[in-house]
Amino acid sequence: MYRERSVREQSRARLKRTIWRDALIIFGVFTGLLAFFISVQAFEHVVNFSDGHESWELDEILTAIMVLPVAMAIFSLRRLREVHAELEGRIEAEEQAQAMAMHDPLTGLPNRRNFNRVLDHAITDADERPLALLLIDLNRFKAINDLHGHRAGDDLLIAAASRLAEHIGPLAFVGRLGGDEFVVLLKDVREGDALIARLEKISACFDPPFQLAAGPVSVGASIGVTYVDTLDLSADAVLSQADAAMYECKQQRGNGFRLFEAGMETVAIHRAEIEAELRDALRSGRIEPFYQPLVRLEDGRIIGYEVLARWRLDDGSLRMPDDFIAVAEEAGLISNLFYALLERAAADVRQWPADLIFAVNLSPVQFGDAWLIERVLQILTEAGVAPGRLEIEITENALVTDIELACDIIRRFKRQGIKIALDDFGTGYSSLRHLGELEFDKLKIDRSFIANLQSSESSRTIVRTITAMAHNLGLQVTVEGIENAESARSVIDFGCDIGQGYLYGRPASEARLDRDDEPGERVA
Repeated sequence: MYRERSVREQSRARLKRTIWRDALIIFGVFTGLLAFFISVQAFEHVVNFSDGHESWELDEILTAIMVLPVAMAIFSLRRLREVHAELEGRIEAEEQAQAMAMHDPLTGLPNRRNFNRVLDHAITDADERPLALLLIDLNRFKAINDLHGHRAGDDLLIAAASRLAEHIGPLAFVGRLGGDEFVVLLKDVREGDALIARLEKISACFDPPFQLAAGPVSVGASIGVTYVDTLDLSADAVLSQADAAMYECKQQRGNGFRLFEAGMETVAIHRAEIEAELRDALRSGRIEPFYQPLVRLEDGRIIGYEVLARWRLDDGSLRMPDDFIAVAEEAGLISNLFYALLERAAADVRQWPADLIFAVNLSPVQFGDAWLIERVLQILTEAGVAPGRLEIEITENALVTDIELACDIIRRFKRQGIKIALDDFGTGYSSLRHLGELEFDKLKIDRSFIANLQSSESSRTIVRTITAMAHNLGLQVTVEGIENAESARSVIDFGCDIGQGYLYGRPASEARLDRDDEPGERVA
């Protein structure tokens, strides 16, 4: 559909034209000489000249000259065969060079350069429209690549390319733009149910696990889709729209697809700006730890602090985590941010009383970091902080991504004496079975239940039930979002162990180490 004439076809066409040209020239010269020789009776002149010079043996010389064209023809045929073989080799080399220049060497799919040419043609050719452009990004590819190695990552890309090619249909173009990004161009599609059905089919092809040499792995795909039925858009604009839709899809933290809508490109541009600024902030050390107290509800004493990331801007103001954590995860910067935050926090913790702990959030994306445990231990060792003072908080969504990997990470942390808390419990997708399988030390009840504690009987029932269940499993319960004394008294009555919220202190750049007058004591 989108293929141009091959190098071999072009070269053979040129060779055919050259042969016909040379043959016509030879035939023309031969015809002209023949006509001239006939007109001047050339043969009679040669015979008369030979008879007059019998001693010169001209007849034998002329006989040899007559035989010579036959020998030259044989030589020419052999040389022509050699030239043809050389030409075929050259054509094959040119075809290989063109294939390498226009195709991805790993998957064999057309590459970005090839795709740009195809897209330009498709947009300007009315016969190709309407069309839909799909930009596909594999979810969790980096985690699998880091965990199982680059060979497994390459195998996954090859398998994904093969599966994608099987599901797009014959009248479609599929290519690899680089990394774990693929592109699909669907020709002659109409908006509506038919397009949605095709998109659902393509999205669903990534659901079954991929069987690799390293074992089965599950990845999904975030797909951004833009629909083109006019000449108003350039190729760059179409690709930008698909990229913006794909970013919106990734924001949903799940597999599926999103159709482009007006305004998405503004979000994508803003996200790119934040990513660039975040890279600079990490280089210049402007990601700072802020500390929020963790209070033992039994007696109101501060037992430690949760470490929260804050981005110090050039004007001295702060940017909150909701504005940049998701960008850091998508851009592959979350590990750098986590380690930078942990280093600064560990340096501060060294100055704290030895019984105070500190808690740090771990992103599910970091589960693919093969050196996660070793790097954390290295930071603690260099800072002179005992591993038992660190508490890692993991969200429920991390368990859904890869439960086996989560189990392994938690066990390895626990073997080093590091405590593990299940964060935002009640808002994710973990089952009660996970609580029995995974070696958690604490459950953190999400603040959404505490906000309605005084007005909602169901919230009170949920908090009370979670607390009783956690205690039966030998787990402590931390409650987030305590902002008033009424909420504090309620969770104390329910038997919760640790409180956190504005009532006990807002996040601050320095931990409060004066423990003679702690805010929690006024509530208890």
